[in-house]
Amino acid sequence: MAEQLSKGPENGGIAKSATGKQGTKRKLDPKTLETKYNAIIECEKGLKSKTEIAKMFDVPKNTLSGWIKKSESIKEGYAKFGPKRRNMRTGNYEELESALLRWFTQVRDRDISVTGPILLQKASFFAEQLGIDDFKQSTGWLDRFKERNNITFKTVSGEAKSVDQNEVDKWSVTLKSILSQYEPRDIYNADETGLFFKLTPDKTLEFKNVKCVGGKRSKERITVLVCANMTGEDKVPLFVIGKSKNPRCFKNVKTLPCKYDFNTKAWMTGDIFSDWLLELDKQFQIQKRKITMVVDNCPAHPKVVKGLRNIELVFLAPNTTSVTQPMDQGVIKNLKVKYRKMIIKKQIRSMDNNTEFTVTVLDALRYLRRAWSQVKPETIANCYSHAGFRLSEITPPAVSVVDDDDDDDDVPLATLVELYKIQQDEMDSYINIDLDIPLCAEVTDSDIVNDLIMARNCDVSEPEIDDDEPAPTPPPSLSDAMKACETLTQFFECQDNSNHELSLMCSMYKSLSKLEFNKRSAVQSSIKDFFKK
Repeated sequence: MAEQLSKGPENGGIAKSATGKQGTKRKLDPKTLETKYNAIIECEKGLKSKTEIAKMFDVPKNTLSGWIKKSESIKEGYAKFGPKRRNMRTGNYEELESALLRWFTQVRDRDISVTGPILLQKASFFAEQLGIDDFKQSTGWLDRFKERNNITFKTVSGEAKSVDQNEVDKWSVTLKSILSQYEPRDIYNADETGLFFKLTPDKTLEFKNVKCVGGKRSKERITVLVCANMTGEDKVPLFVIGKSKNPRCFKNVKTLPCKYDFNTKAWMTGDIFSDWLLELDKQFQIQKRKITMVVDNCPAHPKVVKGLRNIELVFLAPNTTSVTQPMDQGVIKNLKVKYRKMIIKKQIRSMDNNTEFTVTVLDALRYLRRAWSQVKPETIANCYSHAGFRLSEITPPAVSVVDDDDDDDDVPLATLVELYKIQQDEMDSYINIDLDIPLCAEVTDSDIVNDLIMARNCDVSEPEIDDDEPAPTPPPSLSDAMKACETLTQFFECQDNSNHELSLMCSMYKSLSKLEFNKRSAVQSSIKDFFKK
């Protein structure tokens, strides 16, 4: 018997357990995060008992109970590390790794080669800046850092950088988690785009492939933040960034058509984005809604925004936005098509009336608001579907980028092309001319460090106004507005099928009459005031 016990399992003997007792030793089989995540989802469905679910995933019932207790951290790890990881261990220097990863992402976005020694040197720099005294460079630490962040060294080719399919696959795991936690109406995507707001087709060939990096042309651009939810039913008001706090055209204007901010480059910054997000968060608090906001890894999008309560910020995988960002699938282009058409029609009217053609920042805000109102919810929903935001695996419908058929105050683009006597390819270039202009400033090493130690200076000074726009015309009086409303009413009375427009004119005249009454009441004294004298 003793001889038999001395034999190992390979010789037919009885293996000892981990506690030293005789018996069959259970083979360690650590499960992947994907297995743990799927088991937790099955438990949350409540369709099967824990015993059945434990048997389904081939784990003891107490192991399943442990997963359930850690469900939140497992879900976060599943989204962060991907489905194949078996643990969620991180390095000993989380701040250091966060800074290094942010720096690495930025330089690779610029197609700059990075080697192992360069990473180690940069890691030592960030350790010194962050006051980490016990960090020591080693190839072992570097290997673990690369493994934790899915980094591998590859040969640099001469071809243009394409979408990283591995990152797309990793993002699909995160997306699956988002779709399981939020209703479609509570999933939002926001993205910035540059806009040459004064540009007309006759300037297209001159501006093509020219970067907006300074000089007078940079003064012709603005940045527009576009945001909508997955169903397309909630189109968040456009947010525009210009170069001046108070352009001359803003004189006497107290309510702008779009939300507006400024800096000298008309670029998005971390402070501006944070302020916009916090203001939006307050609205969701009032509505008692919890939503997720999906954004890209732009340097102007802080990883953490202090004070958010009802918005969960989720970042797209780097180098994947051309296929994973819903606004890039046709929403922004649709908005620009409608804006460009308005500019063309304005120029045609100027030529017909022999008047000077100008487009001010205020004009741009007006046209953008009108264009955004014309972007259809189904177009936005289709773009989300093309980006993979689907509740079921179905073939996404085709996205119509130029949906001209039912737009208000609209003329088909083909008609404008014919009127303007230009080629269709020139029109396409005109629409896409500002597709790749800079939207934000690059983050420096000191910016990265300051973000991590939460000591960044938030002071934004107002730039000097260097405005070449014409002086604004005096604002119309209330009497002028009422006369204009009466004129429009008479105009629509002479048109066929204008009941809807006449109803709008009635509502408008009612609002103007109320405004007139309030204005008169404010300057008239009460009879009681007379007797008090």
